[in-house]
Amino acid sequence: MKCVFLTKLSKSVLFYLLLLITIKMEESINYVLYGGILAALLVVVIILFVLQKQIMLFLMTNFSDKAVKTTIVEVLEGDTIIVEIPKDKNLQNKNSKSLSVNAKNETTWTVRLIGVDTPESRASLYIDEAPFGKESLAYVTERLTKNKNITLVFDEQLFDKFDKYLAYVYLPSGECLNATLLKEGYGWIRNHAFDIKFEKEFEKLQEKARVKQKGVWNMYVTKGILREEYKTTEHYQEYQKRVEENE
Repeated sequence: MKCVFLTKLSKSVLFYLLLLITIKMEESINYVLYGGILAALLVVVIILFVLQKQIMLFLMTNFSDKAVKTTIVEVLEGDTIIVEIPKDKNLQNKNSKSLSVNAKNETTWTVRLIGVDTPESRASLYIDEAPFGKESLAYVTERLTKNKNITLVFDEQLFDKFDKYLAYVYLPSGECLNATLLKEGYGWIRNHAFDIKFEKEFEKLQEKARVKQKGVWNMYVTKGILREEYKTTEHYQEYQKRVEENE
């Protein structure tokens, strides 16, 4: 996700850089010093653009009461993971008092990626496996290997209706995995009963994936409704066979 503050800052630096270039230089100007200033400003602009995600993650992790560092224990589904309990830190849940991360005496957390819903990868008592579920699970499992360091950033609501933690999952590079899953078509937007911080950004990412028919959009018209042309493919036949074997 983009950091608006850093984007504006880099644009401001770029503006002053261009302003300096267009200033009419007098004979008395030290050209070496002038060139050094221009080079320094250019370096700042490049750093802000290239390291924007990492800088934003550093700021959130160190100066926000909504972020905690932890490590991966297991990936359950494309949108659900288990992590180690982070170091003790108080989190402020919406409409409640401050909640300690150890308040429930847990050894691990089950975390849902907020704003994202991926197809089911396996059948359960109440639901069948869904097409592209295994692909979504495989992708997230590859990105979130056991003991991988991640940062969880919480929104106003800490839990879903099943008492699972809700968070944005950030990789060390500053990449928001929630956003990546929607961008690459590994899932759909999950409509929560409350507003989330990056809702508009998520909608834009999903729409781009839908137009390009990436991932789930190559199989589904919309969530839960398969394309008729997909039902004629070998991939769908293999999926049907697995479902029948599990009945």
